[in-house]
Amino acid sequence: MEINEIEHHAQAEHTAADGLACFAVVVPGLEKIAAAELNTLAVHAVQVVEGGVNFTGSMDALCRINLRARSITRVLVRLAGFKALSFPELFNKAQKPAWERYISAGRAVTVKASCHSSKLMHSGRVEQAVLDGIAEKLNKADISLGDSGDAQLITVRLEHDQCVISIDSSGERLDRRGYRLLTGLAPIRETVAAAMLQWMDWKPEEPLLVPMCGSGTFAIEAALIGQGRAANLAHDFALLHWPALHQKRWKRVQDKAAGMQRDLSLNILASDSDEAVLGQAVSNAAQAGVADVIRFDRQDVRALQPPKGSQGGVIVCNPPYGDRIRGDATVLYRDIGKLLKQDAFKGWRMAIIVPDPECEKALGLAAKRRMKIKHGGKWVRVLHLRRV
Repeated sequence: MEINEIEHHAQAEHTAADGLACFAVVVPGLEKIAAAELNTLAVHAVQVVEGGVNFTGSMDALCRINLRARSITRVLVRLAGFKALSFPELFNKAQKPAWERYISAGRAVTVKASCHSSKLMHSGRVEQAVLDGIAEKLNKADISLGDSGDAQLITVRLEHDQCVISIDSSGERLDRRGYRLLTGLAPIRETVAAAMLQWMDWKPEEPLLVPMCGSGTFAIEAALIGQGRAANLAHDFALLHWPALHQKRWKRVQDKAAGMQRDLSLNILASDSDEAVLGQAVSNAAQAGVADVIRFDRQDVRALQPPKGSQGGVIVCNPPYGDRIRGDATVLYRDIGKLLKQDAFKGWRMAIIVPDPECEKALGLAAKRRMKIKHGGKWVRVLHLRRV
């Protein structure tokens, strides 16, 4: 796990008047969508920054966000912020947080440090100094530095000699929902798929077409949204192991999330021309418990048609490009553009990922708006197209 992915913005003190100081890590480009989602989850002081969103909230809010947020990768809680010019100073100040509230007996700890433009530039020594400070505070000599998957993650960022220490509340990344056991090349992250649906303002009563569905992520995320199911029901959150979390509090958040579920029939049609890939999508939907509300068809995107009697809806797709396609990707994008120009798609709107200006030009359609996101390690654009 790269420290720059999980600890980018160095702001914070560990408490605020209205709760814990937190940072939601997101895929670059999704910051505004994540901020809007956080506002619906009853948090305060929401501030969009590069790579994520600062906010404050209660422990209940922290539980709620981890369980229900769809566009967020992980949530960090800021525990301390201070100046550090020497390793002894770092060791002493690393004892400042109330570690006993977050690290239970026998819990393994992993410290990840990132150092920029500071006197302390050796990340390994920074990690060890903080680890030793935690051990000193807890009177535990057996705390070890390691990378075990179930360890409690502590992040440390030193920038211009200012140190911010945070603790991860999420554990496994929140985009890893647990249902996608089978995938093809460069699958879209679950958080990106959910964010694109939110960006398009898709409503459960609208038809949704997902051509070139791949592992089925768009369709599955839409089904979870449509049925009001929490995004991360199967997750083992790090905060569940915190001594500070009362189980009654967690049970209350779980019960409220369960009460939001609704048994709705949805008009979601996912298709792919590759039978094996389509089989993966069906298996993943079954794993997510939503196979009964998605229709899967083997179909080439060029034969796509809206459901009979529909007066409009949404299309979302991530066409193959780069290593996922043989030949010139612009040919496929040109065909998709021709498809959307058909009269049958009047009133429909589409969100489509494009890797470069050539593919966008090949579509032959003016974009209503654009969103730039990081996908597969590269910057791509999501276009909102509408057939009028």
